[in-house]
Amino acid sequence: MTSAERKEIRQRLALLERASALFDRFGVSVPLAIAFLNHWPTAIKSYQDLVTTDAWKIFLSCALYELAAFALRRAVKFATAELAP
Repeated sequence: MTSAERKEIRQRLALLERASALFDRFGVSVPLAIAFLNHWPTAIKSYQDLVTTDAWKIFLSCALYELAAFALRRAVKFATAELAP
C-alpha cells in the first residue's frame, strides 16, 4: 500500500470517526423527535398506559440507536487499530 492510499484511508477513517461521534451524541434524539412529531404520549402514568399506547416503541428505538452507536464506535476502533503500524 502506498503512502497516498494510506493517507486517503486515514482521512476517510477520520471522517467516519467524526460522524460516529455525532451519531453517538445525537443518535438517541432521532427516535424521540420522531415520536414527538407523531404525537406519541409524552407522559406515562402506569405500566398499562405504556403497553396500550405503544409508548414502549420509543424506549426500544432509543435502545437500538444506542446499540448502533456502540457498534459504530467499535468498528472505527478496529479499523484504526488495523492501520496502526
